[in-house]
Amino acid sequence: MNKMCYTKQNKKAGNSILWLRILISLLLMGILVFTADPVKIKQSLLNFRQLSLIPVFSLIALSMFISALKWKVLLDAQKNRIGLLTLFRIYVTSLFFNNFLPSSIGGDGMRIYLAGRYCGSISSAASSVVVERAIATVSLSMLGLSGFLFAEKISMPALWLLVFVLVAGMIVTFIILTGWTPGFIKKRGGRISDAWLSFSETSGELKNKPAALIVTLILSLVFQVNVAMVAASVIWGIGLPVPHAADMFFITSASSVLAMVPAGINGYGLRESAYIILLMPYGFTTSSALTVSVLFALFVSVFSLAGGVDWMLSSREYSNPAETGRLEYEDAC
Repeated sequence: MNKMCYTKQNKKAGNSILWLRILISLLLMGILVFTADPVKIKQSLLNFRQLSLIPVFSLIALSMFISALKWKVLLDAQKNRIGLLTLFRIYVTSLFFNNFLPSSIGGDGMRIYLAGRYCGSISSAASSVVVERAIATVSLSMLGLSGFLFAEKISMPALWLLVFVLVAGMIVTFIILTGWTPGFIKKRGGRISDAWLSFSETSGELKNKPAALIVTLILSLVFQVNVAMVAASVIWGIGLPVPHAADMFFITSASSVLAMVPAGINGYGLRESAYIILLMPYGFTTSSALTVSVLFALFVSVFSLAGGVDWMLSSREYSNPAETGRLEYEDAC
């Protein structure tokens, strides 16, 4: 009885937090839209170069491929053989869940669930996803700080934010790879304790795979460069001058870091605020910077619809993937 009440209380608290995050995003977006010029936004959209959609969606697809590839590197290091095409599909599906179904299950949760079905181990799938995320956070801040060194326009608050995220990311990555487990979890026992210990064990195995970790870091840097190119393509599409590469690295990295703050839904409101603050020194108005950020998020969301379609058409395969995974492995060999 007490356990049931505790579960209901947790669910109620989770729903309250979700609605609070939605409210924060709506409030921030409302303030930004109110301060922008709707006429200029409309003009930017009407004058958008449709030709730029080719590099935008091509680069988004390339980003998903790079993400699937670096994830495969970690899974292979754990001896979990899943085909690259399957991981690409899972990644796009998780992007769909992340964009359109944030209240039910997050994108990373979907990746863990589906990859766990293929490799037969939720703990292995979870450790690969968490380690990949931790390394991605480190690479994100590294690229942003590298861009800061050569950028024409800088923001000191953004700089310190990137430094903080770099240090925090390195600490988290170290803790995960060492397989550290808090003492109270070891003593507690039960399902939560067993799950944590299993996760720590599989995560700790990756520390003995330095080559895989280095390749993952390199691919993560390539991914972040690609994200900057997507944003640059959007800026070019609305007919505005694109800042230099170093500046774009700094802007997109700092914006992505701010969007990671769990104060809204999928970074909406926070990411737009960051783009406005960081693009204004380059002559962008509030309206044009807001348009860039919204179009960026819109195009990514549109691309992720393919993941939703794939999920609906392949639900049977995802529910029983063992045979498919085995055949993919045999084909690869």
